[in-house]
Amino acid sequence: MPGPAAYSTGEILTDNRDSGRPSEDVGGPSGERGAGRERQVMLLAGRASCILGLLLGAGGIVAALFGGTANVTVGAVGAALGILGYFLGSRRLGTVTVLLCVAALFFGLAASQGLIPGIDASDRGLPATEPAAE
Repeated sequence: MPGPAAYSTGEILTDNRDSGRPSEDVGGPSGERGAGRERQVMLLAGRASCILGLLLGAGGIVAALFGGTANVTVGAVGAALGILGYFLGSRRLGTVTVLLCVAALFFGLAASQGLIPGIDASDRGLPATEPAAE
């Protein structure tokens, strides 16, 4: 075996004779399947997150239609779940989830202020004149 001076820098950096190929030591050839399985788990978690976000967004719209409540929490949590799903790899479903949940936020707020015809305002009613001003 030649000494270190016999190798150039590139050969030393790419030489794996002494490394023992750690990927074979750890898990053998199944290491490649582990990366694919990890990707599948991430996609499954992303899709589940997006579906839950879609349900929350749709529920926020239905609650605004029937209850007229200004519950922005479901829309915000749904959007956060959509963003999580997007980062976990479910790109299209994550984008649709975020858009639906933001629409649910605006729809719920508009319904609570009485801007949607047929839905009464659900915020507190203030008197026409301020009592302390009299």
